[in-house]
Amino acid sequence: MTAKGKTKPDTVSSLRSVIPGIFDAAQKSIVGHRKHAVALHKLQTQCYDHDTDELTGEDAFNKEFIRNLNKVLGIKKREPSADKIVKLVATFVQVGHEMDIQELSKRKEKGRNSDKDEDDVFGADTSADATDGDENVDTVSSRFVELLIRYLLQGFYAKEKMTRLRCCQIVAMSVTSLGEIDEDLYFELIKKLIERVSDKESSIRMHAAIALSKLQSGEEDEGGEVAEALLNLLQNDPNSEVRRAVLLNVEKNPSTLPYVLERARDVDPINRKCLFLKVMPPIDYHLLSIEDRERLLAAGINDRDANVRRACVRMIGESWLTFADQNLLELTSSLDVVDSPVASKVMQSLFTAYPEIPENLDFDQELWDNLTPEMAFIIRSTIEFFNERKDADKIDKHLPDAMRLAQMLESLGAKLESEADEEVCPDYEFIIHQLLLVAKMSDFPDEIGRREMLTLMRKMIMVPEIPENNIEAISDIIRKLSIGEQDFIRIMVEVVSDVRELAPELKKNSPKEVRLEALLVSIKCLIIIKYILQRCFDTLSEGSSMYALLTECVVPAVQSSETVLQEYGIECLALFCLLDKNLAVDNIVLFAQAVSHGSGELHKKGLAAILDLAFLYGITDLSASLGTCADFVGLIYRELESEDIKVQATAGEGLAKLLYAHRVPDPEAVLEELLVLYFHPKTSENDSLRQCLTYFFPAFSYMSCDNQALMQQIAIRAICRLAKVLKQQQIQTQQHQKNPGDGPGGATQGQAAQQIVVWSDPRILEAISAMSSSTSMPITTTSSSRISKYSMLAIDALKLTFTESPGTRKVLVQLLNKLALDEKTPQIQLQQMFVLVRTLSQKGLITDMITRNSLSRFESSVLKLLDIGSASDVNLEGWLGEPEMAGIFEFVSSLEDTHDYSSEGTETTEENVDMPGGKEGSTAESDSEHSEVHGAQDSLRTPKINSAIPLPTRVKSQSPLKRSRDEHMEELAREIDELLDTEGEEEDQGYIDNVY
Repeated sequence: MTAKGKTKPDTVSSLRSVIPGIFDAAQKSIVGHRKHAVALHKLQTQCYDHDTDELTGEDAFNKEFIRNLNKVLGIKKREPSADKIVKLVATFVQVGHEMDIQELSKRKEKGRNSDKDEDDVFGADTSADATDGDENVDTVSSRFVELLIRYLLQGFYAKEKMTRLRCCQIVAMSVTSLGEIDEDLYFELIKKLIERVSDKESSIRMHAAIALSKLQSGEEDEGGEVAEALLNLLQNDPNSEVRRAVLLNVEKNPSTLPYVLERARDVDPINRKCLFLKVMPPIDYHLLSIEDRERLLAAGINDRDANVRRACVRMIGESWLTFADQNLLELTSSLDVVDSPVASKVMQSLFTAYPEIPENLDFDQELWDNLTPEMAFIIRSTIEFFNERKDADKIDKHLPDAMRLAQMLESLGAKLESEADEEVCPDYEFIIHQLLLVAKMSDFPDEIGRREMLTLMRKMIMVPEIPENNIEAISDIIRKLSIGEQDFIRIMVEVVSDVRELAPELKKNSPKEVRLEALLVSIKCLIIIKYILQRCFDTLSEGSSMYALLTECVVPAVQSSETVLQEYGIECLALFCLLDKNLAVDNIVLFAQAVSHGSGELHKKGLAAILDLAFLYGITDLSASLGTCADFVGLIYRELESEDIKVQATAGEGLAKLLYAHRVPDPEAVLEELLVLYFHPKTSENDSLRQCLTYFFPAFSYMSCDNQALMQQIAIRAICRLAKVLKQQQIQTQQHQKNPGDGPGGATQGQAAQQIVVWSDPRILEAISAMSSSTSMPITTTSSSRISKYSMLAIDALKLTFTESPGTRKVLVQLLNKLALDEKTPQIQLQQMFVLVRTLSQKGLITDMITRNSLSRFESSVLKLLDIGSASDVNLEGWLGEPEMAGIFEFVSSLEDTHDYSSEGTETTEENVDMPGGKEGSTAESDSEHSEVHGAQDSLRTPKINSAIPLPTRVKSQSPLKRSRDEHMEELAREIDELLDTEGEEEDQGYIDNVY
């Protein structure tokens, strides 16, 4: 440090040129930032204690530094020059902190090496006191840091968001180099940073969170104020970058780790990937409970994003295996493979990503003789991996012969029967199940081994308490050992007969126990029958022995008073019906009764049976017993309003599959119901249903021209229904909640309309068809025909604006500008659009400014496509002579100029606009009735023509007889209106209702 009086006189005066020069050079590249920071520190040291008439050299340096820093505080984010200056400031603070540490170390070293006074027995203590005192001595760097932090804290409350951002950014980058600062300043910094994590700007919250996370280690309590603020951001912040910043920087300890693990289900895939790739690898998996490991792996290995799945597998292969000392058996033991639902998928994914792991495994005879659940799991996973790759050499290397495998299974079965400890029995059952899965992958080339294995399988399936998953595996093995399907059926029918013969041999003292054992035997028989039917694909012949099982086992179970037997019986009967169409037609009423009157699993299995049979045979062939096709579809519609989200999802998914397979006789109604169901607020929490329909609609619309034409036909009707549904939901939310943003999430009216328009766009269909290399998407209609049908959306929407409520009218008008109309749009349709737009504008139906502007923009775009300068240049006389325009002019003429359109359709919040399926019958029928009534009214009304468009000719005056008839028809129309209004007021307001 330069001594006082040694500094050159011009040092302070040169600050205004030197510091700006350094700042200017630092904007060009970050490579020289360290050099520039050292130069600044040297200049700061030279100015230390250099007095002038007005202020000290240190004050002059600080003042000039702040003056130059102010120039970048208001610059927008992602500006390279400003970002480099921020990094320069952080580097300068870091360099000053490092210089102070070096200076302190030199003083300590000098104190230890100095000569001590031999007569001073307290010399050592004096030296120590001096050293301790040096640690708390202020330096020019520490004073500058405190000055800088206090100055930046003032910017935390700046009105300009960029100033707040830059101040938080500098603090976040400099906080690790602060060193020892004043305690009051430290708590003030924490307080203001906590306030900034609630800033409305996400970038400010992110940098404030980063700064806070670096101060978290200073808290004595793990659940302190800083940790609480960070965890709140991690859980609730809507911005993914803010959550990611907290995820990467928050201190990992027992109190924060559960919140960190929750990010495995974050909505942002980058955050999920960061968790597996950066956050979790340094953490020893032994610190996690088995439940936490299972949840973490289940989320990662089943993630929909391939990058997240790869990151999860990489975490296991590079981090967890390292913590397990590269011991696969130890890693497997930590997964609790006996009860783990994801262990198998985790192991297969690990082997796929690191194939050298299974290739280097070797299973000797001693290991086979002393199997543990973990080792049996590894063996099965290894053989399954090579079986999927069809690596016969590796399979033969690890797979024992059939005779040896049968002997091991028999030995383990004997141990299981003799085992008295109930805690050990699940381990034996798991090992047996793994060996059965291994046996499924064997080719059984040895005939003696085949016979031995078949005998053992029949013996094992007779065990009274055999688990159901083992029955399934045994069924697969017997199917593989059978010559054909009929041989398999014969063997399994004999097995069922043998199992049923066990019931009379039961000798129990209590009739209740006898009845219970008989019930268990019946359930076991039904389970075996279920697995038989699931492995049969040929249509059942008249003399099939399976009909004996139907008569003796399945029918009595369906007719039983025991609910569990009814459930298994319905499931088996449905499988029988899949193999026999006549049986399906005869029993469809039974499944309908299970849906209408059953509950729980019986209800779900009955619904699944109806949907499967309808998909296989079609609704038309099955609906004769239930009435009409509408009755059949109405049965499924009612399930769409079920309070059980699983039942609702099953019904919605089933209807989507039927529609996709063209199994629905009235596809328009079903498609409209599914559209309303998809956007309805009541289904916002049904993730299964929403996910299914999210995939279905684009797949259906872009599969063929006919499907997209179907979407175009119902688009506007569905949009009108949804506008009323979402408007009512918005009003209810505002009435019941102080903050409307706290309501249930979902699409807005505009978002729903725009999405439906996208699915109706033929240009997307053409693009997908052009990119597809297959011929599975034929374009069967001409381009002009597809564009014409698409343009009709605008015409239909404009027509409905005259009759719909103001809220729906606003949605329809805003929808017009979202339609992709271009020069390919037929001219006649553009003319029709212009006539309707002008009529709508001059009738005064649009009252709010935003909607009027939107309508004006659409009119301008139509005129531009017509190549007409303004509305006054339109040649209406020429248009009147075109036959295609006659329908539009008749529609305009039918509008009553005496009707008060401006007040028509006032929002009726009391109207029932709930979910589809609340009423029997299809929506199309109700809509058609609605349109017929209004059509009849329009046909009855023949008002005076006072068109908003200046027509060149007028309709001839009517005769007195015709006027009298028209007046009579108008009176009749008014009576019909009053009758409809009365019925609408008396209609029951149910939880689920249609909007017709």
